[in-house]
Amino acid sequence: MTTESRAITRRSSLVPGVRVVVRAAALTALAGALLVALAVVVHGAEAAGAAAVGAALVVVVVSFGTLSLHVVASAMPTASLLVALVTYATQLAIVLLVFLAITRGDAFSSDQARGWLAAGMVLATLVWTAAHLVLTARERAPYFDLPPGGES
Repeated sequence: MTTESRAITRRSSLVPGVRVVVRAAALTALAGALLVALAVVVHGAEAAGAAAVGAALVVVVVSFGTLSLHVVASAMPTASLLVALVTYATQLAIVLLVFLAITRGDAFSSDQARGWLAAGMVLATLVWTAAHLVLTARERAPYFDLPPGGES
């Protein structure tokens, strides 16, 4: 006598989150590359380097924070709000501290280069936010699992 298995095959909730982060990072990097091309045409190599550093800083910090949030949310969903708040505050602190270190140092000494650094950071933040919102909304990942018997 055989019985049906009631084991539920469950897709990892981490996979859609990683896909969204990778796509948002790629779109943000593309926008940063376009800004770097504009900076090199308008003000030269130093401005292009500053724009690249600003965009890359945002991509790295926000991608790492979002991926770590997805890992925690998939492992322990009840802690995801607390981790999201701590991650957001940490991301702001890291970006601000790196920005202050760069602008107070000798890396980008001209006002034009510092302006491009800020422009790279602002553009990357705006593109990341828009891309992440749109891609997350289109992912259609369920927020909860139904019980084995269906709706009850």
